Order: sequence, then structure tokens, then C-alpha cells
Amino acid sequence: NYSLSNAAQEDTIDVVIHALLKISDFVYSFANVRRIVKENEGEQRSTSRWFGEKYTVAFDTPALIRTQDGAQEQSKDKLLKYVITPDAIKKFMELNRKWFKEPVTDGNAGDWEFDKTVTEKTEPFLLEAAVDAATKDNMKIVDYDDEFSTKGGGLVYGVVVNLTRKWITVVFRGTVGTTDIATDRDFRLDHESFFESEDDIFVSGGKPGTHMGFTTYLMDEKKGDQDGRKSLDRILSCVNEEFKSNPDVVGKDFDLYVTGHSLGGGLANLFAFKAAQLKAKDDESVKYLPEKITALTFASPTVGNDDYNKEFQYLEKKGNLRHVRVANEGDVVPTNNIIPPASFAIKGNTKLYTQNGVNLHLHPDKEVEVDYRATKDCWSQTSLSSLDNHMVTEYYKRVELLANKKVYQQTVEELYNAAGDFTN
Repeated sequence: NYSLSNAAQEDTIDVVIHALLKISDFVYSFANVRRIVKENEGEQRSTSRWFGEKYTVAFDTPALIRTQDGAQEQSKDKLLKYVITPDAIKKFMELNRKWFKEPVTDGNAGDWEFDKTVTEKTEPFLLEAAVDAATKDNMKIVDYDDEFSTKGGGLVYGVVVNLTRKWITVVFRGTVGTTDIATDRDFRLDHESFFESEDDIFVSGGKPGTHMGFTTYLMDEKKGDQDGRKSLDRILSCVNEEFKSNPDVVGKDFDLYVTGHSLGGGLANLFAFKAAQLKAKDDESVKYLPEKITALTFASPTVGNDDYNKEFQYLEKKGNLRHVRVANEGDVVPTNNIIPPASFAIKGNTKLYTQNGVNLHLHPDKEVEVDYRATKDCWSQTSLSSLDNHMVTEYYKRVELLANKKVYQQTVEELYNAAGDFTN
């Protein structure tokens, strides 16, 4: 294995893939921690079900990670009232370990739980180690919206400004429960939300459509939004404002990345597409975004039909859109033509779907395959290990494989030039 310090330059795949996999993993744990604080702060609890000692939950300085509760005036584009830094997260966890249980599976953190026994813990959590590593970069979470998420799921996203790398990153959380699973399974095609008018369609003669479930997450009205906007429009407004007005960003040639794992990867694909589509139309809502939007996703499902892909390719040819899609060999989630018995729970026809962008197909024991699109059907990726192959833990293992070193030395543009011509 080799580390970020071995990368030839800042914008190689090596740097980007490691950084965005970590943030795609982090978004799961951080939502769990914030949910536990929200559900338990000030509540009466007991150390055991029947005869335990009763107490009132009082987290130490919860405002370190839940800044939406502060006194500062709230922006209409953000849930947070002021930024959250890695140092603040680290401090909060150090002060509050007794309230949390961090299950460990195969060396990586699983779902968090409230520790009703209030057991003092001296050893740092795995999340703390990840956050500590993140302090090497000057990063700020400028928004993190999980306000209406539950254990069943719901749309969760973050907007992160990395001053060291000169990136703004939008990250979406993946599937966590039954609400998300129902969303994942809705493969009916939505032909309207991303293509409301003729001006939204660049390639004539087609009928582009997107995954109904993922589209609904992004295109439903955002609960609590002052202007009644769609969630996607609110996120775009937040990001555009960062490029327009953030003094740390303005005039400094920041890049825009979009990322996520599983469901989060599908949402990242669609969000990046919409931002690029608007950019190609010179829409005022994305005036200050860079000309090129880059998605780098992990285990992303298919999100659209062949005509959606033609629209995607149009934006790739114009230089407005890039997508590096990382998928494990043996992971069935990024496939189409889903087979029984899984297909029995699916709405819609998965045969109509195809993948987008450059595919980095990761193997457990040999060099990554690089190809353009490379959509695989479900049967070819089905095995007894299919669920394990979808986990973030397995993506960490394969991303770190030394055999991938040569491929990782390329930039996104070099990868695109080597992988395809946007026509296959």
C-alpha cells in the first residue's frame, strides 16, 4: 500500500480517490452521531431497562457539531449557522465518549448507538482517528443537512470547503435503512424533473429519463426551506454562494467535486449532471461555479436510461462534466438488468438503465481495470460475497491495492483521454 504523500501532484486520481472515499465514509458516521445527540439531549434515560439508575442526558458542548442551534442568523441556503471544523468534531468526541457506542466490524466503524450505561472510555473512536487525519488539511464543513433524516434514511448531504486542496465538495450519504431501500428500488423512469423544457435537452430525438427514487430525493420540496425550493436547488444555491462570496474561495481557482457511496453515489451523479446542464445553459443559478464539475463516486447504482447517457456525454464533450465511477468486482449494486429474486422488489425496468463516465473497476488481487462506462449486468457480478463487496470497508481495501499505483498517477483528464471517446 502507499499513501497520499506518494502522489505525483495534487490533482492525480491518487489524491482525489483517497480523499473522497474518506469523506463518503465519514458522512455515514457523522449523521449517526448528530442523530444520537438530537434524540437524547435533555431526555430522561436509565442505565438498564428495569432497575437502572435514572439520569438526564447532557452532552458536553453539543454546539461543536450542531451549529444550527446557535444564536447566529441562519442563511436560507444552509442548515448550519456557522462552520464545523475537524478540530471541533474531535473535541466533541473527546468530551462525550461516554454517551456513544461505536460497533466495530472488520476493523471499521459500523452504526453508532447511544450508550445508556454511560461508560467512560479512554481509547479514541475510529471516527476520531479519521477526523485527526483530516486536520492535516484546512477543511470546513459549511453545511451539513440531516435535519429530517431518521434511522430509516432520508436525504443527507454535506458541503465541505478544503482550503488546502482548493476544493469544494458536495457529499451525499448512502443507504442506511428502509426508507432509503424503498428509494433505491424505484427504477421507474422520470422523464420530466431533469428535462422540464426543450432547453434542457441537448440531443434531439431522445427521451432521457432518470431513476424515480433518486430523483424524488433531489427534486422534492425541501422541508423547512424559506422559499419552498427543491432540495437540489437549495444545495446548488449554497455551493454557488460559496464560490461567489466566500473570501477563502473567490478568485482562487477552486474545483468542484461531488461524491458519495451507494445511494450517495447515485445522487452525486445526478447532482453533478444538473449542475453541468445548467452551466452549459449559462443559467444564473450556477453563475459562479467552475466550468467543469467532477463527480467521483463509489458503488453508484445506475441512474438513467440510454438517452440520459447521451445527455451526459454531450456535457462530457463540452468539458462541463466528468464522472469517475469506482466499482468493485462482485458488487451487484452498480449493475443493470437485476435478476430474481431481487427483481421482485423492483419498480420499473432495470434493463433500460446504463452507467455513465469512466469506470475504475477494482479487483481484490490485481490492477484496476479502466474503461469508459463499462455497464455490467447483475448476473455477472452476483456471488455469495456480493453484499460484502458493496461495503465501504471493501472499497478501502481495494482502493489501497499497490497494483493500482500506476493508474492513480493520472489526472482525471488523463484518465478520460485514455478510457474512451464518449461515443460507446
